[in-house]
Amino acid sequence: MKMSSEEYFNMTDNYPTLELMTNYYVDDINGDICYHENLPWANISISVLYYLIFLIGSLGNIFVIINMAFKEKKRRRLVDTFVINLAVADLIFVFSLPLWASSAGNNHHWTFGNELCKISSYIIAVNKYSSIFFLTCMSIDRYLAIVKMLDFKHLRTQNYAMTISFVIWFASMLLAIPSAYFRKLIPAQDDEIRCTEDSDSYFYRGFYLFAICLTFILPVIVILFCYCSILNRLRVHYEYNNKVLQRRENSLKIIFAIVSGFVLSWLPFNIFKTISLCLEFSNVNMSCWAIVNHCLAIASCLAFVNSCMNPIIYAFLDRNFRLRAHRFLGCIFGNFRRRRNSIGSVSMATDSSMFAEPSKLNHL
Repeated sequence: MKMSSEEYFNMTDNYPTLELMTNYYVDDINGDICYHENLPWANISISVLYYLIFLIGSLGNIFVIINMAFKEKKRRRLVDTFVINLAVADLIFVFSLPLWASSAGNNHHWTFGNELCKISSYIIAVNKYSSIFFLTCMSIDRYLAIVKMLDFKHLRTQNYAMTISFVIWFASMLLAIPSAYFRKLIPAQDDEIRCTEDSDSYFYRGFYLFAICLTFILPVIVILFCYCSILNRLRVHYEYNNKVLQRRENSLKIIFAIVSGFVLSWLPFNIFKTISLCLEFSNVNMSCWAIVNHCLAIASCLAFVNSCMNPIIYAFLDRNFRLRAHRFLGCIFGNFRRRRNSIGSVSMATDSSMFAEPSKLNHL
């Protein structure tokens, strides 16, 4: 049988030496209590990592949204709509990270109340589901643009993209409801409170396994099919030196890098989460599976890193993005320099007038 937190802490009261030998770690995505040897540096490291992700992710995704929103209308592509929505999903998520960073730095003691516990967990789930859906749509769009250039041209319009984006947000918010409903506050030792999931619920375990299949395995299969078809089509057309397809290769590389980053970030978490759920269905004491708990904790941090990864990919791979970013920053710092120069000119004029006054007085 799986040991509950109350049973564990009652046991440590009777056997104080056990508390000295072991410690517990609360994963911020699945909320499991994991028992292991004392690692005093782990919580501080996680807290610093969360704050770093918040800083890079917030600045980077805001810049992506501004950059794409002010893109010339004649240069806008259908995939840009999904890029903006993906950045919005990551931005909303990173805004919740300071809560988890503060909790991790305080030995995972949650001081923000039950409502923020549920809301922040809900935001994490919405980000995870909407991100994979938007990435799948970006891959399908590239598939239709390159492999089915004429057959589905009438579907590749901004109206369809906006409609699909609305459906994705609605479906993601609907699928994320169990994550908020089954997240709760539980008491721990030393009057500490944890924001964790009710992992004892058989419904939630079954739903999570279903969600992994629906929102990760199935989209990855669709994405792999799209890219295999695209690569086959490009291989055939490059023999005829098709310049149109060659120009699309760069955007294809960017989307492929974004998709690869998401899959590599979330794949370890989904693997170890599935193992953990299967063990819980078998009523296995998870405190005896320290390697799964440690790997799941590390995989959770890796999954969070994905929220600040996309702006870095755009900066390295998208030449047009770098040019627009350069112009945008040039306008900002150019205005700042002009304003500073104008202030400096005014101050110099004032100083010169101040120095001129004594000379006038001497002539009197």
